[in-house]
Amino acid sequence: MIKSNDDENGGVFSSGFSRYFKSRLAGDALALSAAHFLGLVVPFVTIPYLARVLRPEGFGLLIFAQSFSLWLVLVIEYGFDLSGTRGVSRIKRGDLASLTELVTGIQSAKILALFFTIPVAVTALFAVPLFRDNPAYLIWGLAFAVTRGLSPNWYFFGQERMIAPAFLEAGGKVVAAAGVFLLVKVPEHGWRVLALQALGMSAAVTYMTLWMYREICWTWPNPKEGFSMLKRSSGIFVFRSASGLYMQANAFILGLITTPAVVGFFGGAERIIRAGISVLQPISQAFFPRVSHSIVTDLEAAGRLLKLSFLWIGCLSLVMGVVSFLTAPQLVGLLLGPGYETAVPILRLLSTLLPIIGLGTVLGIQWALPLGFELPFSVLVLLAGCVNVSLAFLLVPRLGGMGMASSVVIAEALVVGGLLLLFHRKGGSFWPLRVVGIQSGYERS
Repeated sequence: MIKSNDDENGGVFSSGFSRYFKSRLAGDALALSAAHFLGLVVPFVTIPYLARVLRPEGFGLLIFAQSFSLWLVLVIEYGFDLSGTRGVSRIKRGDLASLTELVTGIQSAKILALFFTIPVAVTALFAVPLFRDNPAYLIWGLAFAVTRGLSPNWYFFGQERMIAPAFLEAGGKVVAAAGVFLLVKVPEHGWRVLALQALGMSAAVTYMTLWMYREICWTWPNPKEGFSMLKRSSGIFVFRSASGLYMQANAFILGLITTPAVVGFFGGAERIIRAGISVLQPISQAFFPRVSHSIVTDLEAAGRLLKLSFLWIGCLSLVMGVVSFLTAPQLVGLLLGPGYETAVPILRLLSTLLPIIGLGTVLGIQWALPLGFELPFSVLVLLAGCVNVSLAFLLVPRLGGMGMASSVVIAEALVVGGLLLLFHRKGGSFWPLRVVGIQSGYERS
């Protein structure tokens, strides 16, 4: 059969679009990776310094406060880093009225969520001995949570304008790191780290917020719209806050059970692994808005994107997990220094998290959420969070930091196992790789 010129032109156009589509996605991922690499330089430079200057007890106290602060961030963000990004990505380009309405709702919801964290922080000040004895850690940790939680990066990510916001946040981290070397000299200065991080983040968030409101119409926060947005985003919030029980809140939970020194051993090892996990974040951020948009415009393209996500994130996480397991003694010696040898077996156990979380990121963030499977995903994460906390109170008194690491790995494996079962039930397979259920999943969302 002879092809018409239109067919040939269409084929050329389709091929060209496909190349552009993939090259732009790769460009976004590479640019975000560069920004995250800049942000990663900060902990890899400051952790060795802080671990040595603060010593295990002071370092553990800092990590304890940061863990609590990061969980408060999850409450204030309320999952809008995902639901907000998805919402913006599905608004037609140029529809400023819909975009303004969405921004007003999300900003109002975040302010309401912020007010919910205040009684939690006050309660922690009086109920948690480490905060009662060191109130500056709680005050500056709350300040960081407020600034980080109010970040409008979801607005830019949803429009696939990810590079500038990522570099702004990385720049804030660099400024804070410079202050660490200048102002943190003894263990009693640990709270200054939180203060510097809060100030650096506030500068980046203020700039991004002003930038956002230069592009849309500014409106006063609307409590009614805020409560409505909180209700609509409650599914993702449950997922985000529950995941914090076995991700961000581990050091805080450990500090409630044992000594700051044990928190320092576990937290030092966890920081190394979390740095590796954060390498996956820019790739995930690049895929998520594209998959969410393709779900409503081009289902076949969404399937191809998911396959690419499996390949990129899966392979990278596996390689990093193997490397961190094999080089655990060297990593602990280089990044934490003398006195942290107890962290070596903890780091080896936590290394298994890298491939587990890599697979969970693809199945959860790139597949389940865009397709509307929020309920089963949230139930899995909530169950895993409860398991993590329960196991921590059982294992930590006997095993210390290894007990906390064991409970975290089990919780993460539980989530991934449930997602694998859900993926299989929807008709997906890994060999040969087949991603199905897109049409039916979206129709139910």
